[in-house]
Amino acid sequence: MSGPWISGVQISRTAKGQTPVADFYCGACRTHRRVTGRDKVTDFMRANPITDHRATCRPTNKKGTTST
Repeated sequence: MSGPWISGVQISRTAKGQTPVADFYCGACRTHRRVTGRDKVTDFMRANPITDHRATCRPTNKKGTTST
């Protein structure tokens, strides 16, 4: 990852024939996940990482706070 990146999924490959890389970053809880390889990136994107992460993302449940 280079430059400012707020959140979401970024898929990159610098040239034809190189290994694709998918990065997922959650701006709320700052979770980062990287997947490399054509098959793994394809499976990762089919799993819809943004929607899947929303179920477990708890930015309001930080240490020292309570939820009501």
